[in-house]
Amino acid sequence: MKKVIVLFIIAAVGISSCQKGFLSNLQNNPNSPTSSAATPQLVLPGTLTSIINITNGTSYQSEAAWMGYWNYAPGYSFVSSVQNYVLSSGGPEHWDDYYGVLANLNFIISETSDPKQANYNAIANILEAVCFKGLVDNYNNVPYTQALKGSGNFSPSYDNGSDIYDSLVAKLDAAISSIQANLGNSDVSVPASDDIMFTGNMNQWLVLANTIKLKLLVQEAAVTSKAAYLSSEAASTASVGYLTSDALVNPGYSASQPSPMWGGFGVTPSGAIAGSFTFIVGNETAIDFYKQSNDPRLGYFYCQRGQNPTNPSYSTVSLPLTNNDYLANYLGSQNSLPAPGGSGIGPGLAQGPTQSAVFMLAAESYFIQAEATVRGWLAGGASAAQTLYQKGITASFEYLNVGGSTASADTYAATYYGQANTSFVTFPTSASSDSLIHTIITQKWAALNGISTVEAFNDWRRTFDPNMDSGYPIVPVSISPSNVAPHAPFRYFYPTEESTSNGAAWKAAGGPTIDVFNDKIFWMP
Repeated sequence: MKKVIVLFIIAAVGISSCQKGFLSNLQNNPNSPTSSAATPQLVLPGTLTSIINITNGTSYQSEAAWMGYWNYAPGYSFVSSVQNYVLSSGGPEHWDDYYGVLANLNFIISETSDPKQANYNAIANILEAVCFKGLVDNYNNVPYTQALKGSGNFSPSYDNGSDIYDSLVAKLDAAISSIQANLGNSDVSVPASDDIMFTGNMNQWLVLANTIKLKLLVQEAAVTSKAAYLSSEAASTASVGYLTSDALVNPGYSASQPSPMWGGFGVTPSGAIAGSFTFIVGNETAIDFYKQSNDPRLGYFYCQRGQNPTNPSYSTVSLPLTNNDYLANYLGSQNSLPAPGGSGIGPGLAQGPTQSAVFMLAAESYFIQAEATVRGWLAGGASAAQTLYQKGITASFEYLNVGGSTASADTYAATYYGQANTSFVTFPTSASSDSLIHTIITQKWAALNGISTVEAFNDWRRTFDPNMDSGYPIVPVSISPSNVAPHAPFRYFYPTEESTSNGAAWKAAGGPTIDVFNDKIFWMP
């Protein structure tokens, strides 16, 4: 495994009050930092910022294209690697990104053994679970128990993905117990402005940890050998509570240092259109879904044809929509479209330079709970699942500010999910559990458009049916004339440096023989 140094430079970026000369003080070895040079309070905000930089913006643009959200604009070179599902061992960079963040988290954990620092320790363990989940979801077996040892082990072995998930569930249980035990304990330090997500609200960290735990368990639902364990562990989450408001990160975004989404799809500090807005556009798969289901979120995930973020009217969505104002190509096509062209990324995603970045939406939390309820892991049956499903839709409308206010968003959401006999909108409580799960995941996909693309990709893979060459949501294969793949990849290759710097472990993990279209992540059916 590539040697990873604790990334204090990244940590420092998230703080506006870094000491002058921090990077030029060469008498201190940056590979052997001390708590006087870098404290958990200093490292936490940059670490949170680094995590959301992985999942926000364009980091997962391939998955966004494969899942029917995004495509590439006419006039640019054909993006054959994405549109023909061609992967290489040189990318993407998720491996280094996650392990870089984990180095920071490992530092926080090592510096918070004092019981007075229990809250920081719990937060770091929660975030560590998120990062290792991301690695397993992308690569299956990865270094875990022997990882992050520095000079103690430059060649860590790879742990089994299922075992890592089990360990992460236990890690989250320990964090939950620690937070519960210390709520109201004045002897335990509580984060303040250094917690750029919840500003020290440990109840929010508690329900986030519990929601992430349920998310891990739902992700494994197809692993029949773990059925009893999954059901029991999921049931244990019911007494703790779940995320009911959006978990958003903001280290102080501004016009000169904009949020990742605005930096990619909005307006640059110099006033020009951001490069990704002109290159990455809508995908007709999702646009068709919103049109066919009478979904006003169409005008928030995508902008009207001919619009761009430099136009004052870009952020103004007039309801009801005119469907002809929204048009795109399907994946595999970058054909020119009739004037004024196709739809770009919309104002619900590119909201402004100071917009907060999404760590986890309340909508996702509700859809996870709804699926767990349909599976019988949480109480209430189909009726309770329907309520959670509708709350998920409502939370999505609220995040996008459909109609311009929370009250309007709630009204539009109720009208939307109240439609009778509309596929993947109406919740058929008398249908089979598989049909209900299909509906839940499809609406989850509709809500996470451009926000949490990797989770839509995970859902598609964990529900994959070889008879359809697709999972849920059902998305069409690329129409590129050169595409010969039957579906999107199931996993990524390990990065090139693993084959050279950690060759024995890489070979033992199957690195030389990986087939990205047939080798599955452990939680796939």
